[in-house]
Amino acid sequence: MAKNKAKLDHGPCPVCGRAIITLLTNVKLADEAEICCDCAAKLRVMYPLAYGKKKGKKKIERLDPLEAMTLDEVRAAMEKAPGQLEDLRAKYGRNAVFAVEDISMYSHGWFMPPYISAKGKDVFGFFDIGDEVEILHAGASVKAKILDIEREIATEKDADAWIRRGEGGYPIKRMVFSQKDLIISPGDLIVKG
Repeated sequence: MAKNKAKLDHGPCPVCGRAIITLLTNVKLADEAEICCDCAAKLRVMYPLAYGKKKGKKKIERLDPLEAMTLDEVRAAMEKAPGQLEDLRAKYGRNAVFAVEDISMYSHGWFMPPYISAKGKDVFGFFDIGDEVEILHAGASVKAKILDIEREIATEKDADAWIRRGEGGYPIKRMVFSQKDLIISPGDLIVKG
């Protein structure tokens, strides 16, 4: 029994003091210190997570800029993160912003509007399935409703695979809409609030 507990409990987070549990997406830093997923999430606004191929590799992997930082750097960044978030809110005047990088369209039946799948990055804030949002396209604003969200994942074993919510600093594989006369293009912003 103690053996299983040792696998799950990694002790307290050196930043906030909460227990670090491996079932959550904790981050191991460059100096071997581990921070909890809550502290990592607060820093995503400044250090967004990405997925891509590392130099000389073929497999798509999780590219986390936090893993290259030391505990002292993380502590210093934690002091700046709230100010950065407020700067973004002041710039956009919104509760959440998603930047569209690519789109795909899929047929939804003869007389139904197509599914539009937007890929990109959640700049800050949170998006959930069913949220009412505005799509800022070419100086115009159109209201829409999110049908589905799927985060980008490196492997099926990654805990992010089961989270169907957009969260600031994380790439999103698809944010899906289906609405008559809806136009979304790369470079558009999807905003909530």
